[in-house]
Amino acid sequence: MLAGDGFVLRPLRESDFPLFVAASKSDVPDWTFVPRDLDEASARPWVAERAAASAAGGPIRLVIEVGNTGAGMVGAHQPHAHDPGVLEAFYFVLPQFRRRGLASAALRLLGEHARSTRPGVRRLQLWVIEGNPGSGRVAEAAGYVLEGVARSQIAPVNGFGPRDAALWGRVIG
Repeated sequence: MLAGDGFVLRPLRESDFPLFVAASKSDVPDWTFVPRDLDEASARPWVAERAAASAAGGPIRLVIEVGNTGAGMVGAHQPHAHDPGVLEAFYFVLPQFRRRGLASAALRLLGEHARSTRPGVRRLQLWVIEGNPGSGRVAEAAGYVLEGVARSQIAPVNGFGPRDAALWGRVIG
């Protein structure tokens, strides 16, 4: 568990399915790969699969917890099998917890966590889908630098076709 200012980051658990049910009914699926309109029956196995993969050394998935409530998630995966030094970050915060600096603070802690748990990590990067300026402000506040825009970078998901995305990066090693 990692402590931030007014929140903690802890590993994703199977019991975190209510966080994803809530996220799926907000604008989170517009900007992430969280599916739309999850219910308990569909969220339970979806979250269980991701929690198990993370616990087995796969993608880092940490719940942003405020009090005893899941407020969002932050994590990272290795996008290129040939280069374990690069991790691609991802995050979301539920609407009622936004504008508190949670996402930026969680991204900064993610960098510390990655550096201490994944030897050789030198860089974190993340993609911000065009049209989501708030996420760009989060990245900038977390120390990421805008590096450019990739056309059709984001695969079709949640009813959207391919979308452009800005690449933000942060050297951590």
